[in-house]
Amino acid sequence: MYLHKLIFQFKVLVDKKTFTAAAESLFISQPTLTQNMQRLEAELEISLLVREGKKISLTVYGETLYQHACLLDRNYQQALLSIDAIKYSHRQRLVIECGHAWSHGVLFNLMKDYIQLYPEIRMVIKNSNTVMGQHHLLKGECDLALGAIPSEENKIAAINYIPIFTTRFVLFCSREHRFASARWVSEEQLNESEWIILKHESENEEINDPLLCYISPEKVRFDVFSVSNAIALAKQTQCILALPVQLESEACLRGLVRFNIEKNIPSFQTGIMYIDDVLKYEHKKIFIETIISSKKMFDPHEVPSLQLP
Repeated sequence: MYLHKLIFQFKVLVDKKTFTAAAESLFISQPTLTQNMQRLEAELEISLLVREGKKISLTVYGETLYQHACLLDRNYQQALLSIDAIKYSHRQRLVIECGHAWSHGVLFNLMKDYIQLYPEIRMVIKNSNTVMGQHHLLKGECDLALGAIPSEENKIAAINYIPIFTTRFVLFCSREHRFASARWVSEEQLNESEWIILKHESENEEINDPLLCYISPEKVRFDVFSVSNAIALAKQTQCILALPVQLESEACLRGLVRFNIEKNIPSFQTGIMYIDDVLKYEHKKIFIETIISSKKMFDPHEVPSLQLP
């Protein structure tokens, strides 16, 4: 029990980024929290934290412990939720975090049969990027994350990753923009332009959405968290907007023009991420199977590589 308490305090410290903020959240003094982290490191005989002024970073041991601390906290929260569900017969929930390409693209078409099959399920859908989705899966704050599949070195062992379709960014501007009638736009011209960046809401300002290319901060005119607002701004300004190709129809219908650039824009695999525990719930397992089966919509010759237990 003693170690469990220290591990929980360690998790809060990592989440809050500083000893001051973590101590305030835990309702203990900062010296007490510092001593507790030293006790935890001494008990485990490893170094967990690297202190850099007021901020902290994690050692390889710290990264591993944090993942397990998230799992412990998730199991604790799930236990409370399960007890509440029995006590109060709360409606079952399915919490999904997804990127804009899903929420404005294929997700709702895929949900039709599932909604009819499980009318009693309350569904919660949040916009999120891959970094946030993985973080919230580990913390038990969502059941499924739909987004860009990270590179092998950035994958987390506790999470399953299944690619579903390929996504790439395309660039748009207003009909009055000088690029609207251009045959090709050079990288130099892009570097001189102002941008609208479509982002996701985040409680952590240090989590940034990956961009298709480096964009100088002074060239970012608008940070926008809504697809509709981003398109409306692009239509009314001389700014460039990058959107996933799945949103091309929506952008063009609302008056934007797609243009071509000389530089190749990289594509990336987009898919579903989940933790094995979610398979214990039949309605969640069925939804995962629904997403996996949709792979055939994008590549009829592709057979889903996973058979869920």
